Amino acid sequence: MAKNQYHHGDLAETLVKATRDLLRSKPPTSISLREVAKIAGVSHGAPAHHFGGKAGLFTAVAIAGHHSLATALEDCLVGVSGAEKRLFETGKAYIQFAVEQPAYFSIMFQTELLNAEDGAYTTARAKPKSVLRQCIKDSASAERLDERQLNGVLVALWSQVHGFAQLWLTGNLGDPNDTALLQQLSLDMLGSLSVAPHINCE
Repeated sequence: MAKNQYHHGDLAETLVKATRDLLRSKPPTSISLREVAKIAGVSHGAPAHHFGGKAGLFTAVAIAGHHSLATALEDCLVGVSGAEKRLFETGKAYIQFAVEQPAYFSIMFQTELLNAEDGAYTTARAKPKSVLRQCIKDSASAERLDERQLNGVLVALWSQVHGFAQLWLTGNLGDPNDTALLQQLSLDMLGSLSVAPHINCE
């Protein structure tokens, strides 16, 4: 498609895809708008003109990533019953997303590089959190939790799964290409996920 033939939506999608492609091999801070434009096959000024700068472009990528993660978490729960089993499956899907979509994962939570107050971003970011939160609320152990306690349990369990994913991607748990090791370690970690141990019985 010629540079002047892009529709508004097509250009945004193309630039997001080009950025995601670059993020597979480079950290966000090493990516320039000129590189993105070259990969996308558009004029050098197109990314800045369309998104207002690198933060705007990264925000669009992060929004797409959060929507994709939310979909993955929702899909993994279809037909799954039992609170602990559902918690296990969401943790498993979260790690799988991080491993299979490292480009998204590398930018989704780096709010210092994004327009973090953007309404579309805050809405998208809340979707995966909402799925995890509901899994916790479904647990019998969480029946008597108030909002503050529920949020505390959410932070504890989310941190456990997210931290594992981050450690794995950065090679701190072994070779990131060793799928057998990933399966072993992730299953051991996920098997320890439970709402009850994180409840403060004051």
